[in-house]
Amino acid sequence: MSQDPLSHDKNPFEVLGLQGTEDLPAIRKAFLLIASTSHPDRLRMKSPQEKAQALEVFLGAKKAFEVLSQPDKRREWSERMLRPAQLPAPARTPPPVSAPPVVSRPGPALTPAPGLPTAATPPPRPGPALTPAFGIPTAATPPRAPSSAPRPVTDSGARPAPSPDTMALQLYRLGMSALEAQDYAKALGLFSRAAKLMPTPRHQAMELVCRGHQYLSTRFFDRARESFERALQLLPSCREAQVSLELVDKQASRYQRGR
Repeated sequence: MSQDPLSHDKNPFEVLGLQGTEDLPAIRKAFLLIASTSHPDRLRMKSPQEKAQALEVFLGAKKAFEVLSQPDKRREWSERMLRPAQLPAPARTPPPVSAPPVVSRPGPALTPAPGLPTAATPPPRPGPALTPAFGIPTAATPPRAPSSAPRPVTDSGARPAPSPDTMALQLYRLGMSALEAQDYAKALGLFSRAAKLMPTPRHQAMELVCRGHQYLSTRFFDRARESFERALQLLPSCREAQVSLELVDKQASRYQRGR
């Protein structure tokens, strides 16, 4: 029996290939994209093993969509996904226990014999200090001079936060990489976040291009054509929208001939 994809608290956003900040319409589109390739009705010519694997993927995506359809569950999983990982506190080592110092007791004074001179007792020579635990001679540590060099500043609170322009540029580059890999759901989430930070025509046009490809994967040719045309209205020089608009016409005519 196959294992439930969400049996070990697996994040439903990761099951649907999302980033954790998408709203319900974007989550529904990601689920429809997975269902269009793994639904049992679309796998009639596949082998039983491939059908079983696709069914497992479809049930996992369906369960993730049901969880994220609830606002409180969606908020909880989003906060858990975006929460930074907490580092464990360093273990505290107990201080070393030192043995009590050995105290020598003075012995009885010796009286010299009558008629014999007494030799003067030489003063004790200063020897190296002995550690009370092991009796090993230790050299005196010279005092350290105070260092005038500035201490290096750690990253906690010292590095300035990146600007919205920088964050939007990083999200745009990641979105283009996902678009080249034909991961339209991930690219749509990245371009949507970039458009929220910097609502430029380029970011909004690429968001519409990814949305049109999701419609195209589910054979909603009219909606896909509308998304690509809106992207060209925002950015007439958008090459991705021009190529995608030509692709809609080809796939629509091929689908009509197949029927």
